[in-house]
Amino acid sequence: MAFKLNTDQIKNLPPKQKWMLLALLLLVAGYFYYSLLFQPVYAKKINLQEKLLKTRELISNKELVIKEIQRNKKEVVTLQESLQTALTKLPDQKEIPGMLTAVTETGRRNSLEFLLFEPVPPVHKEFYAEIPVKISVNGVFADVVRFFEGVARLPRIVNISDFQISNAKGGKSDAAVLTASCVLKTYMFVEKAPEGKDEKKRDEKKK
Repeated sequence: MAFKLNTDQIKNLPPKQKWMLLALLLLVAGYFYYSLLFQPVYAKKINLQEKLLKTRELISNKELVIKEIQRNKKEVVTLQESLQTALTKLPDQKEIPGMLTAVTETGRRNSLEFLLFEPVPPVHKEFYAEIPVKISVNGVFADVVRFFEGVARLPRIVNISDFQISNAKGGKSDAAVLTASCVLKTYMFVEKAPEGKDEKKRDEKKK
């Protein structure tokens, strides 16, 4: 049995029932509005907000990666420049004799007498070779100091190790003559040969 109300019946209802009917209609309308309109739109909004947050997070992470890449590129450029600067201070094999001559000339300019000047076989490293030279000189203290200062000012890298100093035997001047001994180490850039050439050299040595 269907329940129907026409306009006249609604008008004749008591005020309390009219309010109840109105509340019922508003409740039904609210339910359909929530189910058919509000809920889908709200769910879509939440989904879009989540996607927006994920997109922002992804953009933020990519920006950090880009900044890190740019920072690393700058560091690589700086390292390459430092390497090139260092390589300019490493003589190649052809320059070693001139380098050693510059050391002896520095000593002679400072009135030193060379007792020993003995190059030692090179010590090979990854991309350079260490060229040690044992030296022993006679001279007054001030001349010895000026000699080592002059060696330090040479355009190529020269390190001093195993330094020893003692009174010289038979000094000829009024000033006390000293004997200074040390190992000078300069460094030679060694260009790495291709593997094929290395193998060829090994084969030739075996033959």
